[in-house]
Amino acid sequence: DLARSVPFFPLVGLLIGLSSAGVAVVLEGIFPSLVLSVIVVGWLSVTHGGLHLDGLGDTADGFFSCRDRNRILEIMRDSRIGAFGCMTIGGVLAVKAAALASLPAEHRVKAAILAPMMARCVMVPMLGLLPPARRDGLGRMFGKHRSVRESVYAMAFLMTAAWVTARFAGLIAGFAVITVTAAFVYLCMRRIGGITGDTVGAASEINEMAALLVLSGQPISGLWG
Repeated sequence: DLARSVPFFPLVGLLIGLSSAGVAVVLEGIFPSLVLSVIVVGWLSVTHGGLHLDGLGDTADGFFSCRDRNRILEIMRDSRIGAFGCMTIGGVLAVKAAALASLPAEHRVKAAILAPMMARCVMVPMLGLLPPARRDGLGRMFGKHRSVRESVYAMAFLMTAAWVTARFAGLIAGFAVITVTAAFVYLCMRRIGGITGDTVGAASEINEMAALLVLSGQPISGLWG
């Protein structure tokens, strides 16, 4: 049952983050920071087989089309990618790589751990508390197992891991990710009346970007612990 895997998303995110940090550590000193960061971002995309990027592209094509709810859902289901999808995917990947590259090596490793973990933590309340926009699809399949308690646990895991890894810098990034998620959820409810697998994947990519952006904007070493 796919729905029963949702509570484990934070742990999966942490494992992906640790693997990304491992890539950064191994390649540090071999490649320039920008090239290294592009490789790390590429690795993050490989870990989910590009599925979240596909969701990001579909969501961008649908939401930026400015059509009604039913037409947006039709566009999102279309396997072809449009101009808005291409621009959004390229922009998000570029920002993630640039944000990582701007960090010192030690902070870059911590950011590589935190970003995917945070992105997957907020997927738990999205799937566990929000209604699906369609009667079928991944959003509905994953959302069958609903639990407020598991959503609370996921948020507690997010903030605890953020504090342990990067102290105040991590907490600030955690609050930013939660805020971005709330804004994105509001947009989803307004545009399509719920969530889909595409919008959850899009949220993951957007939140990875948000976490890395916020962390890159905190140069004061004291905030990192």
